[in-house]
Amino acid sequence: MRELEKTLAALCAVLFIFTSVLVLPLFNIERKAFSSATYKQAFEDQRLYERMPALLASALQTYVSQNPAAFPFLKELSVEDWQSTISSLLPPEELRALANNALDSTFDYVNGRTNTVVISLLPIKARLIGESGVAVIRQFLNTQPVCTIDQLTQMALGFLGGDIALCNPPEEAIGLLEPFIQSQLQTLNAVFPNEVTVFTGPNGGTPNDPRTQLRLVRSVIRFSPLLAILLLLAVALFAVRSIRDFFVWWGWPLLIVGVASALIGLIGSPLVGWFLQFLIQTQGAAFIPPLLAPSIGETVSAVTSQMLIPVAVQGMIIAVIGLGMVVLGMLLGKRTIDQAL
Repeated sequence: MRELEKTLAALCAVLFIFTSVLVLPLFNIERKAFSSATYKQAFEDQRLYERMPALLASALQTYVSQNPAAFPFLKELSVEDWQSTISSLLPPEELRALANNALDSTFDYVNGRTNTVVISLLPIKARLIGESGVAVIRQFLNTQPVCTIDQLTQMALGFLGGDIALCNPPEEAIGLLEPFIQSQLQTLNAVFPNEVTVFTGPNGGTPNDPRTQLRLVRSVIRFSPLLAILLLLAVALFAVRSIRDFFVWWGWPLLIVGVASALIGLIGSPLVGWFLQFLIQTQGAAFIPPLLAPSIGETVSAVTSQMLIPVAVQGMIIAVIGLGMVVLGMLLGKRTIDQAL
């Protein structure tokens, strides 16, 4: 009977080791991977905020092309035109704020707080009116072919109100057009959207919502440490009959788990980062807007070390506790032998 109990204890100890080495990284990754705060610093370090004009330009060009009520002038603008305009209008700190808002919106969706991902356009609208907006229009027109007389007449009759050919007017004509451009920018600002929806998912809780399965997986990960604790208690139940048994049967599994987890936390970033990036590329389409998926995928590798630092720290603590228990168990065993002699 005693041999059977020791065999069961050994089996539970082995299962505890494998379970804990798997659970500890997953538990910490789950805590970090679904928070926008994790990625904001990575965006800064990777200089991904500089891509925000291109992301906004793509979203705006798609929105305008699909909106029949949009100004004809806006439909003439390419993605490159939008990108240049946004870069001219918004300073780096406002682009950073826009990117942070987009990340917050993305993870609000992933975490089930909303059913859409939106990008705010309020900073653009605020700068579109006034001198900055006029300067952007002038800069854009300067890149176009020289206007013909017919185009100048058409521009004067309806700069934003009709189908016009974009062109570069002479310098003396720009001064005459500026008051008209300002008034039209006011009109444009009134109908310009406050935000652009870049991703819409099914309503939360519906059968088609992929987040339902994700929530289930995350719940399992959150409660998985309980399984490791139960296995450790099972070891005590089957094998511990003295204080020495307690130190030995708990010490070695804890020491092995601690060392393995610390190694994963210290040197496992490349492998874990590659795996998370692979998941985003293959499974992320259901949760992350296509516009943001490449950037977030890149940051995963950068933030993996941030996710695994707690694993390394916790592993070292567990290893120290396990080592201490093993040493105490050995000392108690030696004392028992000495007393027997």
